[in-house]
Amino acid sequence: MKPSYREINKNDLEEMAALYAETFRSPPWNESWTLDTAKNRLRQIIHTDGFFGWCAYCQDGLCGVILGGMEQFYHGVMFQIKEFWVKNGMRGQGVGTGLFQEFEKQLKRKDVNEIILFTAKGDYTEHFYHKQHMLSSDNMVFMTKQL
Repeated sequence: MKPSYREINKNDLEEMAALYAETFRSPPWNESWTLDTAKNRLRQIIHTDGFFGWCAYCQDGLCGVILGGMEQFYHGVMFQIKEFWVKNGMRGQGVGTGLFQEFEKQLKRKDVNEIILFTAKGDYTEHFYHKQHMLSSDNMVFMTKQL
C-alpha cells in the first residue's frame, strides 16, 4: 500500500519523537537518543521561524518524516533539511523516495528554489540523496570541533 502524506503540525511531536528515538538508536546510527532528547530536538526545529515538515503514514502509522526550515537569501528562498528519517524495517521500500518527492512538490508550491542539507560523506544517506538528484558540494565542507 502506498503511504499517505501530510504536513506536520505541533500535535505530531510525541509520535515523531518516539519514531525518531527508535530509528536513530538502531543501526547504522546506534545513537543514544531518548524520548526526551528527541522531543527537545524536534521541538527546537518546529519552533524555528520558517519551519516546514511533511510526514508519511503507512498502514501501521507514522513511517517517515522530513523537516527543516526556509531561509531567505538574496537569490530566493532556500530550504535546509534538518532531519529526515524512515521507520526501521521500511527503508529501501520506496517510502523515503516517495516522501522526498512529495516534499519537493510542496516546497515548489512555497516558491523554494533550493534545498540544502548536511549528511555523512560516503554514507548510504549520501547515495540516497544523489538518487534524488542532489549534488555533493565541492566548495563547502562540514567541520566540527569538540569542546
